[in-house]
Amino acid sequence: MIFYLSHAHAARGGGAPDPWVRRFFDALSDAVHARTGDGGFHDGQLAPGADSKQQLTAALGQAQVFVPLYSPQYFNNSWAVAELTSFRSRLRGFAPAEAARHIVPVVWTPLPPWAARPEVDEAFGLVGKSVEYSENGMRALCMLSVYRDAYRDLVTRFADRIAAVVHESPLAPSAAAPPVPRPPDTGEPALLVSLLAAEGSGYDLPALAGRVLAAAERLGVPALQAPPDQVRRQAGRRPCVLLIDAGAGPETVRATVTGLPGWVIALVVASASAATGALTGILRTAGLPRVSPVRTVAEFERTAPLLVTEARKQYLRHGPVVTAPGSPRPSLRRTVDDKRG
Repeated sequence: MIFYLSHAHAARGGGAPDPWVRRFFDALSDAVHARTGDGGFHDGQLAPGADSKQQLTAALGQAQVFVPLYSPQYFNNSWAVAELTSFRSRLRGFAPAEAARHIVPVVWTPLPPWAARPEVDEAFGLVGKSVEYSENGMRALCMLSVYRDAYRDLVTRFADRIAAVVHESPLAPSAAAPPVPRPPDTGEPALLVSLLAAEGSGYDLPALAGRVLAAAERLGVPALQAPPDQVRRQAGRRPCVLLIDAGAGPETVRATVTGLPGWVIALVVASASAATGALTGILRTAGLPRVSPVRTVAEFERTAPLLVTEARKQYLRHGPVVTAPGSPRPSLRRTVDDKRG
């Protein structure tokens, strides 16, 4: 593997992968492969059902070049920054200038003027001057046919630079420190993830709950896990995802979900042949958002980030309005009194 592509997942973008990231990755990987005989890696290639953090750490230990896609979200995304820190852990024996060569940043979306950062300015100059690139960023060039020639030219320049690093300063595979994202300080309540398992179930719900927590981590959303008997007590003040084993009895499910706030996202996990009508009916009667059951690991992998963003959206839309301690309650009295003189 030649390079590792890192980008920020957007919690406010529905949690779905950005298709333009994949398109750019494919073009860059093909170009690098033509020069070196090998391509790159990004998280869209993760094998369903495997430990995603373990796979990413292994890829970070194999790559010779780290390619971050800078955007306004990148520098505030705890997971993206953790990936960069993990790769840098392999460069400690290098001189600063040599270590810097192994990081080839791409400005994916330009930062607004008030959020300017020196590393973004340096990234623009990495592959020579390009007005189209500096004004719009690589994502716009990838998306719009009017920039097709400029886009292809820049992909070639980035591939040339990556190949030059590999040929002139090869980096042997070595252990990378596992990415350790710092807890995001967003000021919002943490997402609650809970699971209702059935006795003797064939489903590995703890692993699935772990994937929801990992998806929240990648999206920069604070999250925690709690047993189902604590959901009713905690869900009143935070977004919540409840995973329900299709083998759980209707009475158990009814006792768990009755009285839950209407913003709780409940998902039934079932085998291909399992009947789920009774359980989805109970969830509908409880007033919870309608969510189709999932029946395969691959389907759950695609659904996990959507669960995070939908739970967060439902809570922000329907949850309680919380005033920070010590903050005055909103009031129109002063405005009205001022108008009266």
